[in-house]
Amino acid sequence: MKNMVSVFKSLGFLESEIKTYLSTLELGQSTVLEISAETKLSRQTTYMAIESLIKQGMMTSVQKGKKTYFAAESPERLRSYAEAKLKAMEATVREIKTITNELKLMEKGEKPIVKLYEGLEGYISQFNDVTKCKPERLYNMTNEDVAEAIHSSEELKPYKEQLDKLNINTDLISIANQQHTYRKLTRRESITRKDLNFEGDVLIYKDRVVLSTYKGKMISVFIENKILADTMLALFKMAWENKNK
Repeated sequence: MKNMVSVFKSLGFLESEIKTYLSTLELGQSTVLEISAETKLSRQTTYMAIESLIKQGMMTSVQKGKKTYFAAESPERLRSYAEAKLKAMEATVREIKTITNELKLMEKGEKPIVKLYEGLEGYISQFNDVTKCKPERLYNMTNEDVAEAIHSSEELKPYKEQLDKLNINTDLISIANQQHTYRKLTRRESITRKDLNFEGDVLIYKDRVVLSTYKGKMISVFIENKILADTMLALFKMAWENKNK
């Protein structure tokens, strides 16, 4: 009996369904009350088990006068049921093989998380993420003249103060023809080559890259992906070492 029950369970049948099927197989055509008494399950549980077994083709019902009787299908039906489950599983395995590459892209670190922001919301969002991640250092390349024309020093002051409190360092490569104030934890290299000009911002920290535009409507693209962040950081370090070559 134990071996028989384990076979049913391996096919996904519930314990109440197994008891109901085996008891009805022994009883023959029976009412719900008779089956419930044999299985010692409540009438409601027996109804639910019978309904499920009928859907799975393991039981049938017949109306006799005002009473409904239920019967278990032949044990041969169990073999057919198992063969159908096997075919369905084989089809699922084939389907999994076809989507394996897509699933790999969904693994963390492979498929980037990308978010788009407009206006000051972008700066606030990246600041909130920085304070949440608490990176040891930020790597930033920007056009300070254009940036400050959009966000004044006073407007950005509380955010910069929060970075100081968290002891977050910044390596900054920038275009700046005007005077600007810097955080004490900022190391800065200036771009002096006249043929290098841009009106945007690149911020790199941990596994994040934020790309922002300053011309026209300000747009920030937030990308979370370690491979891309490592690539951008390598380019930043090359630029740091060869800024005006």
